Amino acid sequence: MSQPTPSPSVPRPSAATASVSDPNAPRRSVRILRRTIVIVIVVTFSLAAAGGIIVLLGDVESEATFKVIGTTALTGAVSVAAFCGATLIGRRVQWFGIGTIGLAAVTLGLALWFLWGDPFGGPDNYEFWDFLFKALSSFALLTAVASVSSLILLLTVRTQVVRIGLPITLGLLAAGTCLTLVTTWVESAWELEWLNRINGIVWILAALGVVVVPLTSLLLKAGTKPAEASPTLSPSMLERVDAAARAEGVTADALIDRLLTAESRTPSADECR
Repeated sequence: MSQPTPSPSVPRPSAATASVSDPNAPRRSVRILRRTIVIVIVVTFSLAAAGGIIVLLGDVESEATFKVIGTTALTGAVSVAAFCGATLIGRRVQWFGIGTIGLAAVTLGLALWFLWGDPFGGPDNYEFWDFLFKALSSFALLTAVASVSSLILLLTVRTQVVRIGLPITLGLLAAGTCLTLVTTWVESAWELEWLNRINGIVWILAALGVVVVPLTSLLLKAGTKPAEASPTLSPSMLERVDAAARAEGVTADALIDRLLTAESRTPSADECR
C-alpha cells in the first residue's frame, strides 16, 4: 500500500510582508501627513488668536499689543496659504503643494522678524533694509499666487473648457508674478509705462480666469449625469471561478472566455430540431 503524499504547506506571509504589500499604506500615510499639517496649522493659529485676545484685555495702545495682533493676523493668513498647499498632498501635483507650504513658512518667518526683531540695523543701513523689504514683498506675492494656484489645481472636471482655461490661467498668474517681481527689484522698471500697462492687463486676465474657470467647472459638474457603476464580482464568486478554473486545468480568464464563447455561439440546424 502506497503512502499518501503529504500536500505541501503553503507559507503564510509574515506581518512585515503583508504591511509592505498593503496597497492602502500610501493612502494612509498621505492622510496622516495631511492630518498632521492641519493639526499644526490649527494649533498655531489658535495660540496666536488666544494671545491676541489676552493682549486686547489689557493695554490696547501699547506696542506689545500691536505686535501680538499683527502676529495673529500674519499667522492666520499664512495658515490659510499652508492649508491650500496641503490640499494637494497625495495628488500628482503634490510637489506644488509642498512648495506652497515652504513659501508660507518663509514668508511667516520674514514677517515675524520685521514685526518683532530689528532687521533695519539702524538708519544708516538703508540698502539692507530695502533688500529685506523687497524679499518679504516677493515671498508674500509668491505665497499668495501659489495658494490661489493650489486651489485651481483641485478642479476635477476635465472638460474642454477647463483643459484650455486652466493652463492659460496658471500661465497668466505666472506671467503677472514675474512682471511684478521685475518692477519690485528693478527700480527703472517703474518708469516704463508700457510694462506697467501690460502688467495690469495680465493681472486682470488672471483674475478673470481665477473666477471663470472654477465657476465653469462647478456648472459643468452640476449638469453632468453620474456614470453608472460597473458591475463587479463578489469575492466569493471570484473564489468559485478560480476553483473551477483549477479543476479544468486552465486560467480563470481562459475559462470565462470559453464559457462566453459557448454562450454566444449560434446553434446549428440539428441543435434546433
